[in-house]
Amino acid sequence: MIIRSLGQSGYIVRTSKTTVVIDPYLSDSVNKAAGRPRALPIPVQPQDIRCDAVICTHDHLDHLDPETVKGIFSQQLFLTTKKGSELLRRLGRTNVKVLEQGQTVTVGDISITAVFADHSTEAFGIILKAEEKTLYFSGDTLYHENLLKIAAYHPDITLICINGKLGNMNVGQALAVARKLGAKVNIPNHYDMFLSNSEDPHLFADHIQGGCILEFNREYDVDRLLKESACK
Repeated sequence: MIIRSLGQSGYIVRTSKTTVVIDPYLSDSVNKAAGRPRALPIPVQPQDIRCDAVICTHDHLDHLDPETVKGIFSQQLFLTTKKGSELLRRLGRTNVKVLEQGQTVTVGDISITAVFADHSTEAFGIILKAEEKTLYFSGDTLYHENLLKIAAYHPDITLICINGKLGNMNVGQALAVARKLGAKVNIPNHYDMFLSNSEDPHLFADHIQGGCILEFNREYDVDRLLKESACK
């Protein structure tokens, strides 16, 4: 399994058989809408995305971006919230499936389960299972005791928001959740796309077992990450 960071909460996850994209923000639309320019270059053009499914954990621009959506192959499967599905259908997408918290969908050899998130809009986190490995993507969420129940999925790797603004956990809260979940590798995210909404990822990664900061747009072998329990 390969994982590649697209910045913010965006990732490409690829197995030998299946590729899914999570929360791709591949434009500068937030700058156009709210005067918040990208702090990172666009790592891949939407029209160059080749995948089996796109997961949008909620309908905010940096997670479900109309400019990105318009560029992705028109028959692509999208998995999202009810509000997200309404936006996607207005954009002309028809291959859309709503995921409720607790529901599981299988795409190729990847199992995707929507799990609890507490955000300013309808949202979910993701448990992704493939090749006998389990990854937890928090998406955007405030701290809530229900997040601790995700420990029941026994994630091997967590990817957790740390920015502490706009409906997201701060570093201390993210650390508390990560320690409870007990994953071997713990990765901070949602801190690098906008200068007005950033945080130092070392405040998380340097204070948790298996703390790991993914380099933007670099591919990592998940087996190696787990073997080394760090980013190398």
